[in-house]
Amino acid sequence: MFDDAVGREFCRPTDQTLLALAGNDRVGRLLIADAWRSYIASAVRRRPVRLDDPIVVAGRDAVRVRPHRIRTVESTRLHTVERSYRRYGALLGRVLARARGERTAQPGSASLVTYHPFVAAFCDAPWISNIVYVGQDDWATGDVLAPWWDLFHVAYQRIDERAAAIFAVSEELARRVSPRTTVVPNGVIGEVWRRRLPEPDRIALLPRPRAVYTGTIDDRLEPALVEATADRVGSLVMIGYPGDSSTIEWLRSLNNVHLFGPVGQRELAATVQACDIGVIPHRDHACIRAMSPLKLYEFLAAGLPVLSVDLPPIHGVDDERVHISQRPDWADGLARVLAMGPAPEARRLTFVDEVSWERRMQPVVLAATREPR
Repeated sequence: MFDDAVGREFCRPTDQTLLALAGNDRVGRLLIADAWRSYIASAVRRRPVRLDDPIVVAGRDAVRVRPHRIRTVESTRLHTVERSYRRYGALLGRVLARARGERTAQPGSASLVTYHPFVAAFCDAPWISNIVYVGQDDWATGDVLAPWWDLFHVAYQRIDERAAAIFAVSEELARRVSPRTTVVPNGVIGEVWRRRLPEPDRIALLPRPRAVYTGTIDDRLEPALVEATADRVGSLVMIGYPGDSSTIEWLRSLNNVHLFGPVGQRELAATVQACDIGVIPHRDHACIRAMSPLKLYEFLAAGLPVLSVDLPPIHGVDDERVHISQRPDWADGLARVLAMGPAPEARRLTFVDEVSWERRMQPVVLAATREPR
C-alpha cells in the first residue's frame, strides 16, 4: 500500500521505483495502485471506498488507485486469479481515462510497472503498452505462500511470454524467473547514508564492540549464529520490524541483545554508523538465497565490515569488506571482522554513490518510458 511506503520513508525498492518514476520528465500521468483492498475491511474501519484520489508524490501531482474486492486473500485457482487481475487492469484503465479526460483509455498508451507477479502476468488490458516486472523476492518459495507456489510458477512463465521487461534483485532470483532478466540489486538513499550522523543516545550507552542487524526480525535468523554473536560482542543491536512473537521472545531472553523497533531512515543510518560490525546470520532457505539483503548495503554504506553466511547475492558486493563464513566457522569469522575496523571515508562515500537508488533505478525507468514495440 502507498501508506506503507510513506511510513517507511520510501526506503524499499518498490518505493524507490515510484520516486524514480515521479522524478522523470518522460513520465506523463502517474497512477499509483494499491494492492487489492477488501470492501468489508474498509467498511469496518470506516475507510473510503473511492476508487481514486489525487495525491502528491515527490512534488508532482499523481493519482492514487484503491481497487476493492470482497476478499484480499488470493484464490488458488488459476482461472479465478486471471479473472481478478483482468478486472484490476480494467479498473486502472478507468482511472487512467478519467485522469486524462477521456471516455476510455487509449490502447497502448501507458506502461504497467509492478513488483507483483500476478499483476505482471494476468493484468491484461488494452491500455498497456509496456510491462515492467521487478522481482524483489521469489514468491514461489516463501513458506507462507506455499498454497500458491504453482500459480507463481505459471505467473513467471506468463511474464516471460508477454515480453515484459524483467528485473530482479539478485542473480539467483533472475535465474528462477527468466533468462531475460536484468539484475538490479538493492541500494541505499544516498543523501541519507553519505552523512556522518551523531551517535543516538540509546546506542551510546551500550558496551562495545557493537554488532548490528537490521530488517525484519523473524525466523529467517539462525539461532545458533545469533547466540554465538551475542556471546562474543559487547552488544548485539537488532533494529526493525518484529516478524513473529516467538522469535522476539527468544531474543529478549539473550544477554547482550538489544531490540529496537523500526525507525526513520536517518535514525537507522545513525544507529548503524554507531556500531562496529554488521552481521547477517540467516538460515539456509531457498527464499532467503534469492534475496538481495538491503542490510548488506546499509552496513557497507556506514563503513562497517560485515560477517555473513554464504548466500549467493552476498558474493561480489565487496569481497574485501564482507567476510563470508561457513556456519561452523562463525566464531572465527566474528573475530576476523571485528579486527577489520571501519572503512576509510573516501571508500565509504564511493560505495554509497555506486549503490545509490538514483543509479540503481535508471534501467527500470528506461524500460518504463521506452516507446512501445
